[in-house]
Amino acid sequence: MLHLAKIFTDNMVLQRDKRIPLWGEASPKAPVTVSFNGRQAGTEADDRGQFILWLPPHEAGSGYTLTVSSGEESISLKGVCVGEVWLAGGQSNMEFPLGFDADFEQALKKEENPNIRFFNYPQVSYEGQLADFDYAHDGFWREGRRDEIQYFSAVGYYFAKNLQENLHIPIGIIGCNWGGTPAAAWMNPQKLKGTAGEFWLTRHIEEVEDMDSYAKKFKENPLNNRSISPMEDPIRIKMVKEGLLPEEQQMMAQLAANMEDIFTKIGPYHEKRPGGLHETMLKNLVPYGIRGVIWYQGETDSEENPEAYRETFSRLIEDWRELWKEELPFLFVQLAPFEKWMGATGDSFPVIRDCQEFVAGTVPGTWMAASGDAGMQWDIHPKKKEPIGRRLALLARGHVYGERILCDAPEFSSVKRQRDTLELSFSHGQGLHLKGDILQAMQAKRRDGTEKSVTAAKILGDRLVLSEMEDVVELSFAKTGYYEVNLFNGAGIPVKPFHCRIE
Repeated sequence: MLHLAKIFTDNMVLQRDKRIPLWGEASPKAPVTVSFNGRQAGTEADDRGQFILWLPPHEAGSGYTLTVSSGEESISLKGVCVGEVWLAGGQSNMEFPLGFDADFEQALKKEENPNIRFFNYPQVSYEGQLADFDYAHDGFWREGRRDEIQYFSAVGYYFAKNLQENLHIPIGIIGCNWGGTPAAAWMNPQKLKGTAGEFWLTRHIEEVEDMDSYAKKFKENPLNNRSISPMEDPIRIKMVKEGLLPEEQQMMAQLAANMEDIFTKIGPYHEKRPGGLHETMLKNLVPYGIRGVIWYQGETDSEENPEAYRETFSRLIEDWRELWKEELPFLFVQLAPFEKWMGATGDSFPVIRDCQEFVAGTVPGTWMAASGDAGMQWDIHPKKKEPIGRRLALLARGHVYGERILCDAPEFSSVKRQRDTLELSFSHGQGLHLKGDILQAMQAKRRDGTEKSVTAAKILGDRLVLSEMEDVVELSFAKTGYYEVNLFNGAGIPVKPFHCRIE
């Protein structure tokens, strides 16, 4: 009868310096005790057999055994570490496994690091799905060994690697993500009420009269079997790892259009339904000890009413903090440059990026990683995730762990006209430099409303100087769906998108 929640397995990483929760099921009213490195805690299961207990805070370390006992039953978990734990949430660009990354072979050449560990929560969208399919490749802690790292989130791996090399303690990443999902799927739907995101509650729910028939069809649809390892899934290998040629994209988009019910109707088992994954995945991890969240999501929210993301994302962060009962740091990725893929376009990405800027500027304890050099024009899944993981780690090291480092993206702060030149200043612009001879991603508008190309530029300290600008009254930088930023600070972080008017 005694068993623990799915997150508790051999080789797990527990969060240091916080109380350690442990929960599961035992016989009703049975006593339950836990022993860990000379420390003990006990409780009694409730009438339903459920229990939760808390161990006192523990410093970082490794090689421990944790034992849970109830009556004559006992569970021992070996290889347990204590260190820093982060939850990696979002959609496909966070889910994107290291085995698909363009630099995977380079990662394999690195020395194995068992102090980096990863737990991927199984992708389940309805209660009982774990029993309906074989999720053998998920739901346990993996160590950072060569035969295991291909399954890690690529962003999560590079984030953890950078942290571990600098903090010198075990790092654990909990993957809780699902490609193509909106923010609404990951939050309490009550948080959407009274916001611009409330349309998710009214427009996207398919009425189902015969649940038995619906459930049977849903389970028989091979696209709904998320238990297949991404390394063995020919669809994900082709669409995400290898990428699709333009003619293949057109064919797949047409196939999706012909299967409208599967892709657009959202019923009570669908992963996109408001609050669905919040219930079937996220809440099963609460209150496991974590330091904070890394988040890469927003592409799906660009498809309809993208302006709503400002409130939706803010409420999601609020909701998660309420679940964990603490002001968790939230580090997130600004959507990468993108133009078109599989019928989707990046036309609304600038709106989502503006919403993300708003959240980073108004919600305390949130910081945004710039991605202006890390996109792909014809693929929504950029194949190089190292810059993203590293920049998230820089933000964590600077803002969460207190290192005195340059960790933020250069941000436009002011512009000054000097005769026919414009001087742009940036915060976090130390070491500002161009990669290449020509400035990219900048657009200018003259007084008469015509466009002017801007390519010639020079750097003076943390200022960007543009010449022949006497009649320019507006500047826009990286304000299109796709662009390529080649203006960086000394930490190799690209300048964030901005727009300014010049008096």
